[in-house]
Parts: sequence; structure tokens; C-alpha cells
Amino acid sequence: MLAKDWPELVKAIPDDLETSAKEHHALCRRRGIKSGADLLRLILLYAIVLSLRLTAVWSVGLQLCDISRQAIEKRVLNSTAWLRYLVAVLLQAVAPAPASDSNAIKRLVLRDGSVISRPGSSGTEWRLHLSWQPFALQPVELTITDAHTAEGLAGAGIQAGDLVLADRAYGIWREVQVVLDALAYLVIRLTWSNLPLCTLDGQSFDLPAWLHSLPENQHMTEVTVCAVDDPGRRPLRLVAGRVPPEKAKEAREAACRRARKKKQEPHPNTLVAAGFCLLLTNLPAHTWPVWTILAWYRVRWQVEWCFRRWKSLCHLDQLPAYPAQIAEPVLLAKIIIILLMQQRLGALSWADWWADPHEPAPVVSIVVQLAYARICDLIRPTAVIDQLLQNPTLLLRHLRSSRRKRSLQLTDALQQLGNLFASTPLSPPSLC
Repeated sequence: MLAKDWPELVKAIPDDLETSAKEHHALCRRRGIKSGADLLRLILLYAIVLSLRLTAVWSVGLQLCDISRQAIEKRVLNSTAWLRYLVAVLLQAVAPAPASDSNAIKRLVLRDGSVISRPGSSGTEWRLHLSWQPFALQPVELTITDAHTAEGLAGAGIQAGDLVLADRAYGIWREVQVVLDALAYLVIRLTWSNLPLCTLDGQSFDLPAWLHSLPENQHMTEVTVCAVDDPGRRPLRLVAGRVPPEKAKEAREAACRRARKKKQEPHPNTLVAAGFCLLLTNLPAHTWPVWTILAWYRVRWQVEWCFRRWKSLCHLDQLPAYPAQIAEPVLLAKIIIILLMQQRLGALSWADWWADPHEPAPVVSIVVQLAYARICDLIRPTAVIDQLLQNPTLLLRHLRSSRRKRSLQLTDALQQLGNLFASTPLSPPSLC
């Protein structure tokens, strides 16, 4: 599948690009753009090269259109709603179907968010919310919001029978309730103060005091609790595992640094909780012992590696500098390229590669880097460069500099040199 051309890549998008581009007002007036597929390729080209002039050159070489870079910018800006729609369409095609066995966990879903900003921006501009299946290496749900939308599980695509792993940013009752109401399972990390707990008989549960009472030689334990805000008093397991002493020391030092920035002293309970990994789960205890819960939570780090691969290998965070408004459609176009790559990665037998205990696990980053490079080559084939260099006259319109008050140095020097030779002819050199 990776050896196919651009038409085959377009067929992987389960949508009528012509119709959807018109419905979302991205292709109201063609003006050189022949079809919705050509418009999409033009936008993806710009997302890769991040230069309007280079995009104009590539569009000539690919025979997409011959329009100015200002016209290209308008086309990209008017396509934001259309690109959001295409992201949703591609996500439905990429996300694997849940398992049909109702007696087992259907999917393992890792949930997290990542911050994306334009170069030169003073803060967070967009937040990428991702639900990730680590064994299939495929997204379950993906949304882009502004900085005012916090991380949450409301739009995470959670279904009955899913097992959701999330960090302490989701350890509040509002997010726990989403999983419980969906009849799914959860393993969510907690802080000592974000989620008020009680015992099964309704008595307040003092989490720091419980941690203080644990023996030094006890590395892991659990207790059954309920959320204070849960009217149904559904039982939950609070699992505590001691972290290594060096990691506990690092966590306490980080807590002290955060407190000093606020000109405060760290709370004593924060320093106590820094020595433990606190997890809340509703998995059955007879099949999921404490050590299994702690071990499975480590898998959550795979969603962090997904963000790293997308940013470092797929250049997701390389955007036009602040305050360029074109950065938002570029971000959406980059996500479309990544989803096209993920669609092809889904055809690989990852489960078989990891299932063999006698062979080392595959290096995912190498496969992602190669697949992303191939997708970019389908969008922007390098063979066009040879064609353009053989006949550069087609590019003169886009290679000339824009009109400006200050003239170019080479142009001035050539004119002055011509005037000098015209007024004072050079005499032949003397032979003496």
C-alpha cells in the first residue's frame, strides 16, 4: 500500500472530497483549482514545506494550479472547517473496532493531552486530546481545542468494556464518573487531595493518614473506598505502591521547587504522597491483583511516546510563527497527514511482532519515520524537482521578488555597472 501513487492515497479517505469541499465553503470558486482532491493536495503541500512561495512552485510542477501565493493563503485559510471535517472522517476509518467478546476487556485506551503553540507565542494556543490504543498503535479519538478547554474524558470515545488509563490530571470525580457511567473500567492516578473519598459505610477516608500507617517494608497495598460525590456509592479500589527512594526524592524536590515559585512551603501531605503511586480502579480484585494494576499503569507512558513521535518525527508542532492565522489549518493538515500514515501502519501485524517472546520488540519510531516520509513523498514527489530544473521558465512568476520600496542590491549593482560601461568605454589593455 505504501508504494501507491497520490490517487491511491486520496482513495484512502472515505469521503467525496468534491462535495464536502463545497459544503464547507472551501471550494466555492475554483479559480485554477480543478477539484477538491487538488485543493487538499495543495493544502497538504503547504503543511509540509511551510512556505507559500515553495507551495506555488510545487503546485506548478505537479500541474495542480498556477496561482499566486496570496491566493494560496486565502485557499488555506478558507479550508479550516473542511479540514476539521476530514480529520473526523479519517479518524473513523483509522480507529480499530472493539473486540466482540463481551466477557473480556474490549479495548485498552490511554488518554492524555498535549500542548501545541506557534513559535513566538507566549502560552498555550491549542490542546491535542488523544485516546490511544497502544497494542494496535492507532488513535481511538482525537480532537483539537483551544487553550481554554481542559483535559477530560467526556469526548474520549469511551465505550462499555473499555479499560481507560489516565494520569492524575483526570483524577477528579467528574472524569471518574464518565468512565463509571459508560460501564467501562478505569485505572487513574490520584493526588492526595483532588478526589474526596469515603469508606463503604460513608465515613470520611483520610488518605494521608492511611499512607502514614503503612509499614516501611510494605511495597504495595489496597483499600476499598467510594467517591464522596457518588450517590450510588459504587466501590472502588485505592491502590498504593511505593516508588523507589531516588524517584521519591526527585518528586519531593520538584514539589519544593513548585512551592518556592509561589513563595509557599510545600504541604506535608504532598511530601508524604510523593513516595507512592496512588491509583484508583474498579477492576475486579480476584483477576486483577495489586501488582498487576501497578504494572499495567506503566503502559500509559505509550501515549507520551506517541506525542513525541508525532512532534519530533512528523513535525506536528512546526507551525507558522505567531501571530499567523494560517497556523490552525496547517495544524489540521498535519494531523490529516499523520492519520493517513496511521491508516497504513494499521495494516502491519504489530500484535504478532510483540507476541514472540524470543525476539526483541520492534522499534516503532523507525517504522513511523519511514511511513511518514513515504506519505510526504506521495504528496510531494521529489521527481518534480528535476522537471522544474530542466525548464525553470515556468517558475519565473513565483521566483521573482515582490515589489518593494527598497530595491535589491544585485539589481542596483547591475544597473550602475551598465551605466558606467555605457558612458565610459573601456580601452584595450596596453601591451607595454
